[in-house]
Amino acid sequence: MADLGISQDDFYAVKPATVECVIQAAAKREVPANVLLALASIEGGKNGQLVRNENGTSDVSHFQINTATYRAELAPLGVALHDLQWRGCYNAELAAYLLRKRLLEPGQQDFWTKAANYHSKTPKYNAVYRKKLVALSTEWANWIQTTYSVSVSYR
Repeated sequence: MADLGISQDDFYAVKPATVECVIQAAAKREVPANVLLALASIEGGKNGQLVRNENGTSDVSHFQINTATYRAELAPLGVALHDLQWRGCYNAELAAYLLRKRLLEPGQQDFWTKAANYHSKTPKYNAVYRKKLVALSTEWANWIQTTYSVSVSYR
């Protein structure tokens, strides 16, 4: 992997995520960088952001990680909500962790359906998200390959 010039201390700092730290998070969690960047593009969150949903949950920061997902999958690991909300690169790493979990789930679903499970496992919502995810992943893959030497996926 290319040296992205991000120290461990800087990676976990209270600051917005950058393209470089999203790529680093993808490498750390062994997921395709283009897919993780596509998730960030679709989710469109900002550092520190908390978006309230009609169902009483909220979506947190860059990768819009839902508080229900946070409570079920991240809080038991000791992840503090404040860190998820304000440490942008950490938010990216946790999104990569969740993406990897979805990709490794057993079953007959294809790669893109599993990747879109990051957003929803409900077929109609997954299909809409998946279409956006494939298109943006391809765009990010093309950009990454001309800029960095990291793994991308066109599955």
